[in-house]
Amino acid sequence: MTVFNLEHFPNVCRLCLKPESSEMFDITSEFERIRTTIETFLVEISFRPSEDKAEYLPKLVCGVCFKQLTDFALYRNRVVLTLRFMEALVDMKHSNSEPLTVLFQERKNELDILFRELSLCSKPEPQIEDILQDLETYNIPQCEIEINVKKEKLEADKSDDEDASYECPNDKEPNAKSEIYLCEEYPEQHFANESSSEDDKPLSKRKKAKTKAVSSSAEYTGPKRGRGRPRTHPDGTFLKERWSCDKCKFTTKYRLAVDRHKAVHEKRENRIYSCSSCDQVFKTYDAMRIHNLTHPENQVVCEVCGVSLKNVYSLQAHMERHDDERKYSCEYCDYTTQTRLSLKAHMNIHTNRILKMRCEVCGIAFRTASRLKRHMEGHSNERKYPCERCPARFNTTNALRNHRTRVHLAIRHPCDYCEKTFDQKIAMRDHVERIHNIQCNFICDVCVAVFDSQERLDFHKQRHDNPKPMECRLCLTLYSSQEDLDNHLCITYRDDYLCCNKDLRNHAQYNRHMLVKHGLKTNARVKPVPGMLLGQLRGARKRLEQCRKCDIAFPSRALKLQHMMECNQSAAT
Repeated sequence: MTVFNLEHFPNVCRLCLKPESSEMFDITSEFERIRTTIETFLVEISFRPSEDKAEYLPKLVCGVCFKQLTDFALYRNRVVLTLRFMEALVDMKHSNSEPLTVLFQERKNELDILFRELSLCSKPEPQIEDILQDLETYNIPQCEIEINVKKEKLEADKSDDEDASYECPNDKEPNAKSEIYLCEEYPEQHFANESSSEDDKPLSKRKKAKTKAVSSSAEYTGPKRGRGRPRTHPDGTFLKERWSCDKCKFTTKYRLAVDRHKAVHEKRENRIYSCSSCDQVFKTYDAMRIHNLTHPENQVVCEVCGVSLKNVYSLQAHMERHDDERKYSCEYCDYTTQTRLSLKAHMNIHTNRILKMRCEVCGIAFRTASRLKRHMEGHSNERKYPCERCPARFNTTNALRNHRTRVHLAIRHPCDYCEKTFDQKIAMRDHVERIHNIQCNFICDVCVAVFDSQERLDFHKQRHDNPKPMECRLCLTLYSSQEDLDNHLCITYRDDYLCCNKDLRNHAQYNRHMLVKHGLKTNARVKPVPGMLLGQLRGARKRLEQCRKCDIAFPSRALKLQHMMECNQSAAT
């Protein structure tokens, strides 16, 4: 009896973990009023999952969670926009109109919606000029430091330069620099004579007069100060072009964010993880976790078979394999299994997924990187898998496993009608059909699939007669769209599997040979001969016994096997 209702995972909602319903939204889709995807927004408000686990997480969001997430995203967007608008107002009061201008240019429509929701403006479509006219009525405190520069006796050729020098009336130096004074230190008599006339000037002229006013050096004897406060970045707060990190997908237009983001990577790269049971340290958490499993006190061991597992959750999934009840069944065939992972792996047989991993040597494509890695070992001459019981070495794990089964374990499949035994079950069935004339292989006359009973063949033929939606009637492959189904490469029939003076064993070997050797993608099959058993059909075919490495032909299989042992030994040395 299970405790958690997670039998549908990962086919559940990304937020509430409820099973798929009629109304589901993909995480790559965008919100209606915000130009961002659901996946990007979830990363912003939570964290970014690691790349090796992201593909196993749920990809959908239910309608209820999508509505709640949309409301939260809109409210969050409104709060951010409100804070940016208030900050721009403060900058505007201090004679810096650039932030407010940029905000109106980039997000004018969103500001109009914000003003209507907050009842901030009575005008239907306010402009930035409206805020400039109302700026005098805003009760925003001024900055603590004021820059007052006064121009006196400027030369005619430097009249347009705001930073030009001036002559102090009570100073011997003719070109004294402009000075900065704190409001509390600046003499109050300086403002007494100008207060009445300044109030009558327009706002724009008052700003210019304020920045050009100069204090009298005779009234102030303190140290001279530079113009304005120092800037954090002399080149400006914003970058001319967006900066992109070469280690992740982060981009920014702020100069401060660049150094801050680089510091995050530096901290992660220098981070170490210590083992809780010994003094060893590791650079990654996964390496530390794998090392922890080597300590007996941290191992999770199955009580049935004694195998060590990573954690308790892996033990729960492993214990399903010891259950005799096959509670997971395939809806397309009669396959049943004890675990959900096995059923998911079995579904790859029925679905036509995009093959992304392609071999650079022969061009064959694979669904996963592990299968491509296993295939690449077949191209390598390095025999890095030694047998523990004899000096033989192999270049693939499959070859080593077959060697152990045939040579050392000596697993034999006896014939029920004579005393002969065989190392492969398929060879034993061919023998029964060829010698004893008893049917063991049941062939589908449409897709040439082979079954071990008539019941399984009858169940299989029902799929040809009643295919599922998006499923081909002949090859029984599922496709994601009708266009892919109409354009797929379906079964074609031929009389034999002869090519390049070779009689290939079955359609899989023939189609692979045509792709690797001739660059042709085929899906050819040979229909069974009516009234003739498969074992008799294979026995009647004269197969060419040829070495895989040097392509030398032999009159018998025994001579070919003898040659291959010598060929493999010479290649190993």
